Amino acid sequence: MNDEKEEATGRSVLTVTALNGIIKDILEGAFSGIWVEGEISNFKIYTSGHIYFTLKDADSQVRGVMWKGSRKYLRFTPKDGDKVVIRGRISVYNKRGEYQLVAEAMEPKGLGALQAAFEELKRKLAAEGLFDQERKKPLPAIAWSVGIVTSPKGAAVRDMIRTLNRRFPGLRIVLNPSPVQGDGAAAKIAKAIEELNEFGQVDVIIAGRGGGSLEDLWAFNEEVVARAIAASKIPIVSAVGHEVDFTIADFVADARASTPTAAAEIVAPEKAALQAQIAEHARKLRLEMRDKLEAESQFVDDLMVRLGASTRNIAQICQHKLEAMRGALRGQNPASKVRMRKERLGQLSLAMGRALTRLAEAKKVGVKTTIDRLAAIRPATWIATRKLELSRNKEALLKSMTLRIRNERNVIERSAAALAAYDPTKVLDRGYAIVTRAADGRVARTLADLAPGTRVRIQVGDGAAGATVDGKEKDAIKQGELF
Repeated sequence: MNDEKEEATGRSVLTVTALNGIIKDILEGAFSGIWVEGEISNFKIYTSGHIYFTLKDADSQVRGVMWKGSRKYLRFTPKDGDKVVIRGRISVYNKRGEYQLVAEAMEPKGLGALQAAFEELKRKLAAEGLFDQERKKPLPAIAWSVGIVTSPKGAAVRDMIRTLNRRFPGLRIVLNPSPVQGDGAAAKIAKAIEELNEFGQVDVIIAGRGGGSLEDLWAFNEEVVARAIAASKIPIVSAVGHEVDFTIADFVADARASTPTAAAEIVAPEKAALQAQIAEHARKLRLEMRDKLEAESQFVDDLMVRLGASTRNIAQICQHKLEAMRGALRGQNPASKVRMRKERLGQLSLAMGRALTRLAEAKKVGVKTTIDRLAAIRPATWIATRKLELSRNKEALLKSMTLRIRNERNVIERSAAALAAYDPTKVLDRGYAIVTRAADGRVARTLADLAPGTRVRIQVGDGAAGATVDGKEKDAIKQGELF
């Protein structure tokens, strides 16, 4: 069916579909590759990977979308409130007659997208501590083997190899080539670093490239490279671009060189200068050893002189001592000394005999004194006296116990008599009786306990009898009336 109709009046009438189609052709043809700035709101990322948002300014707004294929090139994560500049085109949805801005590229207003991504990743990794100086590894004093991660075709690798060979001829160089620019370069750089760690036969790694724009250097700003550097067990020197260029790799690396050539100079000291330094140290060491040997030799000579003098003095002293001992020996007769010792022994024997005699006499006197004391005491008399005292004490004790028993018996008899006086059965012998109800054995104390017809038990002095109450009269005893 034709969307355009010709009426009788000669007017050309369009259908809605035709109108929307014309608008679509005009807008999409006229607004392609345009740049639009505004503030993002209603930002959403769908599971499909597409981004939907609204771009607005102070007076109006337009709906926007970024398809998944374009989103993967974003260098930052937009959010509500961000002021951005978008490159894109206008697209019209025919069925609803609505148009929207299709974003093909997006960057923060006033700051390039790459720079924004750089700052965002820098903040993230700094917060995780990847830039901390404490976690960085020291470079070896002399690196006998150097690993290089860079492009094998650039001038940078030639400069590094030439500088390393010039400064330290014979140094081992291990090149693990990797692209340093373009899609996938970051992942390959990270892989090359991991492979050198697995290889494990290099002392230090240089990772870098020559100068270029921010876009050219971007592989060294990728998170995957930063984490590979941080995870490396081998110290890494970053050498990216020129002195003014800074990348994320520079902040994470154990050391940063301003250029690839400078990196080679850092890891490889000049061999000639090093040899000269070693020679100078050897010369100083030889001089110090010579001075030390001369001083020690002088000390030994002095010691020998002092030792010689001391030896002579000791010999003289020993000679004098020997002469004195000889004189003393000549003045002493061994036979005379033996005789003197025998005489002394005889004197000691006589003294010991006299001492033993005095001791025996003293013991005899002590024994006699003890015998006299025992005789004066007369044990038989003492025992007889003690037996008499024991007999007397026994009689006194028996008398005391008998008297105590008699007194206690009297107390008990008086208590029994007192208790008998209170015995209720005793009054029965004087003519009294105790009346109890036969039904419950309760003692009848008042007339209320003895209703007519009640069976009772009457206890008297010599027994008891049963009876039945025929009647009762109050105060009968007082009036002298009897049943």
